[in-house]
Amino acid sequence: MLGELKAEHFLPLIDQDFTVTYPDYQETLKLYEIEHGKKSVAPGRFRDPFSLFFNGSDPERVLNQQIHPVTHPTLGTLEIFLVPLGRNENGTFYYQAVFS
Repeated sequence: MLGELKAEHFLPLIDQDFTVTYPDYQETLKLYEIEHGKKSVAPGRFRDPFSLFFNGSDPERVLNQQIHPVTHPTLGTLEIFLVPLGRNENGTFYYQAVFS
């Protein structure tokens, strides 16, 4: 399913919560922005690249740069590679997921 998703699938989900869940930890991420990349000119490309940007909720913990199980009620659980980009003014972290 992950390979079939386009930026348009996420547009109605801006300002909605996604959850990263591990046996001993749970983090809520809020999707706050979608950035479209350059249009692909490669033949047979299914989608144009895009990035998702999320705000975290826990100032005490940063999610490592790696694949995380990210769940949304509409999309189910997706294995998404998240990259921490820094801290928000409130001390929580923000993240990027790139789809190419």
